[in-house]
Amino acid sequence: MHKNNLLAKSVRFALIGGVAATALNVPLVMAADEAGADKKVERIEVTGSRIKRTDMEAASPVLSMNRDEIEATGMISVGDILQTIPAAGSALNTAFNNGGDGSTNMDLRNLGSQRLLVLVNGKRWISSLGSTVDLNTIPTSTIERIDVLKDGASAVYGSDAIAGVVNIITRKNFEGVEVSVYGGQNAKYDDGRQYTADFTVGSVSEKGGLLFNMAHVTQQPIWAGDRDISDTGYSSTADNTRIRVKGSQLNQANQDALAAIGKPNSSGIYDYMSKEGTGANVGMDQFRPRTGSDVYNFAPDNYLSTPQNRNSFYVQGFYDISDNLRVVSDFMMTNRKSSQELAPMPLTLGASFGAAASRVDIGGNNIYNPFGETLYGDSARAVANGKPVGYVPYALQRRMVEAGSRQYNQNDTTYRAMVGLEGNINDNWSWTASYIYGQNNQDVLTTGLLNLTRINQALGDNCNASNGCVALNLFGGPGSVTQDMVDYITFDSVSRSGLTMKDYTFNIAGDLFDLPAGPVGLAFGLERREESGFDTPDPLTVTGESSGNQRDATSGGFRLDEAYAELAIPVIESLLITPAVRVSDHDAYGNNTTGKVGAEFRPMDDMLLRGTWAQGYRAPSISDLYAGSADSYPTWNDPCNTRDSKGNVLNISGLPGCAGVPDGYRQANTQIRISQVSSPDLKPETSESYTFGTVYNPSWLEGAEFTVDYYNIKVEDAIGRYGHTTIARECATGDKVSSCDKIDRDSLGNIVDLRNFLQNAGTYEVEGIDFFTAYRFPETSFGSFKTSLDLAYVLGNEFDGEDRAGIQYGDGGFPELKGSLNIDWAMGDWDAHWKMRYVGELTSDFYANDPANYDFYKDNGYRETFSAYMVHNVSVGYNIEDYNTKVSLGINNLFATEPQAEGPTNNEALSSNNFSVTEYDVNMDRFIYLRATTKF
Repeated sequence: MHKNNLLAKSVRFALIGGVAATALNVPLVMAADEAGADKKVERIEVTGSRIKRTDMEAASPVLSMNRDEIEATGMISVGDILQTIPAAGSALNTAFNNGGDGSTNMDLRNLGSQRLLVLVNGKRWISSLGSTVDLNTIPTSTIERIDVLKDGASAVYGSDAIAGVVNIITRKNFEGVEVSVYGGQNAKYDDGRQYTADFTVGSVSEKGGLLFNMAHVTQQPIWAGDRDISDTGYSSTADNTRIRVKGSQLNQANQDALAAIGKPNSSGIYDYMSKEGTGANVGMDQFRPRTGSDVYNFAPDNYLSTPQNRNSFYVQGFYDISDNLRVVSDFMMTNRKSSQELAPMPLTLGASFGAAASRVDIGGNNIYNPFGETLYGDSARAVANGKPVGYVPYALQRRMVEAGSRQYNQNDTTYRAMVGLEGNINDNWSWTASYIYGQNNQDVLTTGLLNLTRINQALGDNCNASNGCVALNLFGGPGSVTQDMVDYITFDSVSRSGLTMKDYTFNIAGDLFDLPAGPVGLAFGLERREESGFDTPDPLTVTGESSGNQRDATSGGFRLDEAYAELAIPVIESLLITPAVRVSDHDAYGNNTTGKVGAEFRPMDDMLLRGTWAQGYRAPSISDLYAGSADSYPTWNDPCNTRDSKGNVLNISGLPGCAGVPDGYRQANTQIRISQVSSPDLKPETSESYTFGTVYNPSWLEGAEFTVDYYNIKVEDAIGRYGHTTIARECATGDKVSSCDKIDRDSLGNIVDLRNFLQNAGTYEVEGIDFFTAYRFPETSFGSFKTSLDLAYVLGNEFDGEDRAGIQYGDGGFPELKGSLNIDWAMGDWDAHWKMRYVGELTSDFYANDPANYDFYKDNGYRETFSAYMVHNVSVGYNIEDYNTKVSLGINNLFATEPQAEGPTNNEALSSNNFSVTEYDVNMDRFIYLRATTKF
């Protein structure tokens, strides 16, 4: 009697809630009977378990969104939709211009996208070299339902399921033809246009079924310069040349000429600009002192929201060979063409801008060199050519506006094919076997880059037409760089990367035996996953001749064999225990085992008390293990400096690791080259998580549901960089002598390379409370109403011991409270939806973690606190019954709510655009859209 009541309860909520109806895929609703008569109840597999069951609620909390709810968002990207749920953290999306690649990821609990597993129809989706999944590869028009498992699930699903699992269920049993079109744009700014066109056809017979879908998406850009909040960001590299030289190192004539223009700083350095309007003229009289207004506003040249086009093709089918054997298969391919655009490349030369920039000297005989003597970019080279020890290299900056903006254009193709068998052994036992082959390939064309080898030649002594060299004029005003010069020093970079996945799985599930409280369920499975990947940069990038950072090629792969077992044990009629264990064998690091135990207790028909304990793991990605070395130039101080920036002597006698540094060594530049290197000896990350909660469906309030869940997740051995400053400090102090092996210095003592490696040392701990309630009101003469409230409250969000809860950190905000409130109405052929999305108050990281400089931040306009933020989205739909067509009109961000700026300009912000693009609406405008869907 108790179990029949539970089934009736779940069916009742499936009928009144809408979400569960699609999750049950209709057969369960058809089979359910309040009287529990003689109809056999169909059991289904719920996300989070491989054991089929008759009720939807389980030990692990799951958020489900059905197709109607997905369409009601008015969004065209499944990634964008998922990033709006309250439990979502900050993740990459198409609003990332500098550092983005056109993909959209999902983060849960702010643990990182690489710690969230993405499944399609319960099977692993193909990821990137770094183990993140671009959700834009999955066309929204193919989706029937999305389940978000908010609990660790590595014991059931394997690697990456630390924070949880996203399981995307595609449409099945579709018959007929459906055509859908969508268009929208921002009302005030007339930008950010989006278009989609989808075509779906399906047929189902007694023996099989076939579904075919084609989808197209166009997303047009929004420019940062078209929004007040993001239209200003200054760089010290302007469109006329800035030159810094030490006058005493030059001949007397040059010293006199420089002194006639202005005064040097306390170190004897002249800081001058080439004059505007000088054209191709060069000479010492064409310089002027630099002022604070000699900056370049790079923001208007950047995208705020990046453009892309996506074309997808999906086919899915099944065929019943017999009553107990079915062949299933699907194939999906998505091509994405996306781009990012940045301001023209800043040309920076001289040792103060790093090792690559230090290779360039300006020859004394170059026709455009107004000094008439060689300016050296490197101290050692200057000394080798007769200059005194302590020579200070020149520093030159110029924004190469003549070369145009930098564009990064991706051509990304992802495809995945699955073929499998599904069979029934008897009424209680079923099995599945499948093979998946997936591949992702991306070509990236980058324009507007500079060839440093060509620049070195163009500024040298022997550059003339006879040897095919085009001399470069960097000392005239803006526009003095001709097209011939641009053509000689620029190049287009082409890089290629890709990943291949092969996945073999076998699963069997059924009832082992009966206990007094019911049958003991078992699921057992085997899986082998093989991945290989590569990244092949442009040859000039590999050799370090590009103005971009140097990067070596990546090549590698792994094999992972796993076996799991899961049980469902009804201890008593009201208590179910669900233990699971998975054993993994990885050819890079060896073996590991993960376990999970869930408990479901029903003290009454209306209430479920639930809890889980789970271990999780994330295997190192191909990038973690095998990525090629890549340059980076952070700004930091070498602990072995013997002089400070003003030339004062520093006592380093107590630093044994600095013993080999020459006396008088002064750090040549503030940006020191480090190499980000992979580590093939990495071990898996591990996690331990707990959840405790309750689900209450009061029988006295038909149509109501309440859930509350507490979670705590602790990640250990998290993969991260050891830290360049840590390596340098440990070497200098002698605390870890082996750290000195990772540092290379030149004869003058300058660090020319520091290898910053990956290690298993990081820790993350997050905890919080999720609350959800929904209520479907009784039918009225004014239609039917339903409301739902989803809240996520963060109690702690610690990264390596630092709690970031409530902190705004650039594009990665960590709100303590996020929520959404939905109000839905339907009457006859009409329906309407109102959704309110809330982001709680945040404190700027500047103030939170650097209180000593509070007055400085306040005086310079840095915002201290960001007020709570709410966006309202509304839509209304009408079903034209005679034409079997539904038309929907919606407005996202109804009140054109704008986020608060971090500071007066981008220069006072940690984010790229003066606000977080992961928490706030990037449109900052009313986005009006229209969708029409016809079925026939």
